[in-house]
This record gives sequence, structure tokens and C-alpha cells, in this order.
Amino acid sequence: MRKMIRRLAASTLAAAVVFSFPVVASAAEAAPASAPAQAAQPSAEPAPPGGFQTGHYPEVDAPAAPRADEAQVAAWSYHITASCAGYEGAIRQGANYWGEAQETSGSGTPVECTGGYVPDCGISNAVGCNWGMGQRIMLSTMVSDFALLSAHEFGHNWYGHSDPGCASWASAYDVMRPTMC
Repeated sequence: MRKMIRRLAASTLAAAVVFSFPVVASAAEAAPASAPAQAAQPSAEPAPPGGFQTGHYPEVDAPAAPRADEAQVAAWSYHITASCAGYEGAIRQGANYWGEAQETSGSGTPVECTGGYVPDCGISNAVGCNWGMGQRIMLSTMVSDFALLSAHEFGHNWYGHSDPGCASWASAYDVMRPTMC
């Protein structure tokens, strides 16, 4: 009973923090003028000039990635949907960053792509989202480093965002930083 009360209290506190200060990432390219804005809550942290934000699905309660290259994950699978035609190589690069990834023809985490913003991910101008820690991933092709965005979103299968800053390939911790610069 005590454990259930602690979980409920932690979930309530996490939801309050998420709705007060949503966690976001951004990408470096400027948005096309025709990109539609989806209705959602605004970010408390602005994106760099000309940048995009990626969403943070509020139910994700995952730890930040390790600071050193200690990220070890169990074998897992994903499949790339037809909407990602032409981006398969970058998606594979992002998935393989985490090791032990197996691409399948129809099982595992479905990876979808969109040319605009990703809807229903907690903010109006999200460019990437991972719902349910690997139940579904959607990536926007508007970003400049699509493989890094892919690695970042696949990383949400296990980890939350690292401290604020620009994402990079330097370490698992850096891949999970919330801003794509």
C-alpha cells in the first residue's frame, strides 16, 4: 500500500511539473512557412532562433541517460513505416546507436515520419515524439540531423531528457539533451 501511495504521489508531482514546465528539444533548421502548427501547450523554454522543439510525452518517467558511455539496453526491435521512405538509413543509424536493435518488417516499435510538426506530443511545434517508451515513434523530416533526432527519440525507450543543452553524438547523455542545435 505504501508503495502504491508513493507511486501515486510521484505521478501527481511529475504531472504537475510537466504541465508547469514542459520539457522540450529543438532542431536547428527554420520552419517552412506552410508547416501547420498543432494545438497543444506552449513550451516554457524558448527554442534557439530558427529552431524547432520536439515534444515530451508527459507519461514518460524515465531516468536521464548516463553521463559516460555506459548506456546498455536489452535487445529490441523496430520497423520503419512507408511514410519514412528515403530516410531509412538515418533511422537505422539512430537505432543502431543504442545497439542490439533489430529492424523487422512489422513488429517492434513503429517509426513514422512526417514533413510537418508531430501532433499530440505535449507542445504545438514538436519535431519528434516517442509515445509510451517505445510504443510508437514519429519523426519530422524538418530537422537538419535526422539520424541524431532518430537516436534521441529511440533513446526515450529507456531514458528521459538529460540536462538542458544541445544534443550531439558525444555520449548517450548528450544524445538525450533536449535541444537539437
